[in-house]
Parts: sequence; structure tokens; C-alpha cells
Amino acid sequence: MHCERTWANNPLLSSDIVDRLIAQCDSIEPDKPWPSNAKNSPFSVFQALIPSNSLLSNVNKMLAAGPTNATHTDPQNKFLFHHYVNHVASVMMPFEHPWNPWKLYYPAVSLHDTLSEEKALYHAILTHAAFNLGHLGVDQSRMMALATRHYNSSIQHLSKSIRSGRQRFSSTLAAIMTLMMAEVYSGQSRKWQHHLQGAWALLNSQYSDPWKESRFACFSTQSLLIVKIISGTSLPNTETTESIQSDLPLFSSPILSTPQCGFTIGAQRALLECISMITVAGRQMQAKNSINTRLAVDRIVADVLGRLEECQSQLSCYSGQSDSLGQELARYQLNAFIFATYIYLHRSLLDVPPWRVAHYVSLTFQNISAFCTKSIGNFSLWPAFIAAVEAYTVKDVDLAQAWLEQSMSFGLGNRLLVKRVVEEVWQRREAINGETGMEKGLITVDWRKVVMDLDVDILLV
Repeated sequence: MHCERTWANNPLLSSDIVDRLIAQCDSIEPDKPWPSNAKNSPFSVFQALIPSNSLLSNVNKMLAAGPTNATHTDPQNKFLFHHYVNHVASVMMPFEHPWNPWKLYYPAVSLHDTLSEEKALYHAILTHAAFNLGHLGVDQSRMMALATRHYNSSIQHLSKSIRSGRQRFSSTLAAIMTLMMAEVYSGQSRKWQHHLQGAWALLNSQYSDPWKESRFACFSTQSLLIVKIISGTSLPNTETTESIQSDLPLFSSPILSTPQCGFTIGAQRALLECISMITVAGRQMQAKNSINTRLAVDRIVADVLGRLEECQSQLSCYSGQSDSLGQELARYQLNAFIFATYIYLHRSLLDVPPWRVAHYVSLTFQNISAFCTKSIGNFSLWPAFIAAVEAYTVKDVDLAQAWLEQSMSFGLGNRLLVKRVVEEVWQRREAINGETGMEKGLITVDWRKVVMDLDVDILLV
């Protein structure tokens, strides 16, 4: 009971050894002994948790067996469910990962079919799958009708659960988030926002830290925070003071400190913090155009640049020829996020012309091209989009067009809107170039204004 006695008979560790022991936490596999130099490590309890074969086997058995209720015995429902597990869940992440929550947790929880929120999640999953199949061209009219039917069923179960006041946080949040992503996959421009607001309100209504409830709850809450941060980047810098204050906690949220936060979109905690800081600084700059605000923004710029340099440095240290394909693909993703964050910083806070970020645009698409050469995965939308709207050289535009075409193959309705916005930005830059003769690298086109002009609302995940 006296913590000072725990290591009383062990020597003090130097800072170098401590750093090395911490680094080992994420490299040691379960069920394997720790290296002899780490046997007295105070961090050994934080051993990386990778799903063992037995865990994955149990999940797969549960998915195969299914529940005994009548809902899942319907062949049509089984077909949609199978498509979700084997396709939709995979494209929710840019690459295969053993901890993909949409493949590991969401289907298994939805098959319990005991609580109203579990039933809501089940029907939300079928909605998600049906919208995706419709956009893939599989019996489109019937799939859209099925999606609508299951959507309504999910909403009914969700409403019942919320009215009861006794809903389980993890399952309720998962159902809302799945409905939100179903709206994104459907291509409905603004409806996803309602679910995001509902999910955020649910999180804020909790009295404790609900993400500590389970790994399932943790991943769902991480997903909510990621969507909240990324969605903020597509809003114009004309928000009210109230909305600015509501965003301030995002880059300091304790959720960012949870294990592996950001991995589901190929990012890291530090990058999500940087993106959120840039968004808030941009809005503050518009709301308070004063010397003090400018100085505060300058400090944020310096802080973000320092963090990005550190991210690059760490990535260089951990990359090597012995990397597995998964590690290599993850590195391409991280690189693209880093370079896209540089672009976002320079364009949002410094308002530089495209030629000033052309180097970062090229580097982003070099990593996207390298990723696509070795994988058929669904590359994260945010870094690719942020680079694409600033592309103006023939080479970069060609690479961006190749990415756009490839991204259209996954059956995601929001990609149609994304393509429309990117091409409209290019057309406006081309038109100004034709009218004035100004070099394209000097022509700034605010893509967020284009989004407003087109009256669309895109979620860049």
C-alpha cells in the first residue's frame, strides 16, 4: 500500500535507460518474455496490446454464429452484414490493422441484440452497408430503399434507448457514429452534422471519463474527437466567439492521451493537436484583429512548426529497410499528414500563395503515390484533399487526379462532393490565370469559400 516501497530494492534508472524502456513497451509482443534488460522495467505493465489469435478467433466465431433472434436470420440482412464486415469496415481505415474497431468491435457488439442501443447499432451497420453497395452500383434503387428502411429502424431503437435514460455509452455512441458515417457514405451533404452534434452532446453529458469503460468505448470516443477536429477545418473562419470557445478544449482533450489516438485515420496525437490549434487560431484571428491576437497566433505558428519538425524527426528515426509492409504504409500516411498540416498552417494562418506550399503539395502526393503503388487501401481523405486544392503544377494536378479517380472506387458518396470541390478550385484558378495572365502559383483560391458557393458540406474523413 506504500508506493515508495515498490522499487525500494532496485537501483535508480538513468533517463537514457528510462527512454529505452518506454520505447520497448510498444515493440514487445504479447505472450513473449520481456528482454532481460527490461525485466525490472516499471513500464512492463503497459505492454502493447495486440489482439491475440484466440481473441480474433472468438470474434470470428461470434460473427459466424450470430444471434438467435429473427432479425439476423433474414438472408438480406446477412448479406448486408457480411458486406459491412468484409468491405465497409476495411475501407473505414487506410490500411489493414489488427485493432480496426469497425471490424473487431462494432459487428460483434451489434449481434448481442439485447439492448435498444445494440439493435440501433445493428440497423445502422446495415444502413452503412446498403448505402455503400448502392454507390458501388449494386442494385442501386433497392439498396437505397433498404438503407432508408434500416436507417429508420436504427433511429427508432436509438430514440427508445435515449428516452430510457439507461443506455450504455459505448453502444449508443457507436450507433450514432455509424449513422453519421452512413450519411457520409450516402453523399447527403449536411445530414451527418446532426449526428455529430448528437454524439458530442452525449459525450458532454457524461459525468466521468466514459472512454475508460472499455476499448470499444475508447475507440468510438477517439473516432468522435477525430471527426470533430477534422470537420472544424472545413468551416470558414467566421465563427462566433461561442463556437471558438467550444473548440478550445479539443487540442487539450484528455481523449488525445488515450492509447493509439489517431491511428484509425493514419495520424498521431501530435498532428491532431496541431490541426486543432491551427483551426482555433484562424478563427481567433478573424474574430479579434489586434496586435495581441497576432502575437498569440505567431506563438501558435512557432509551436506548431516545432511539433511538426519533431514528428518528422521521430518518423525518420523509426523508419528503416526492415519495416514490414504495414509499417511502410503507415509511414506514408503519417508523412502525408505532416506535409498536409504544413500546408494547412501556411494557408490558414499565413495566407501564402500556392507556390509557397508547392513543395509540401509535391511531398504529400509522393507519399500518396508510394502508398497506392503498394496498397489498394482507402488513403485518408484529409491530407490528400488539403494538398489537392493547392495543386497547380501539371505534375501535381495529374497526381491529384489519379488519387481522385482511385478514391471514387470505394463506393463513398462524399467523394463525389470532394471531387466536385477540388475541380471547381482548379477551374477558378485556371479562369483567373486566363483572364489576368497571373501565374497559377500566385493565385489563391479559398476552398472553403468554394464549398459555401457550391452549398455543400463535406466531411474530410
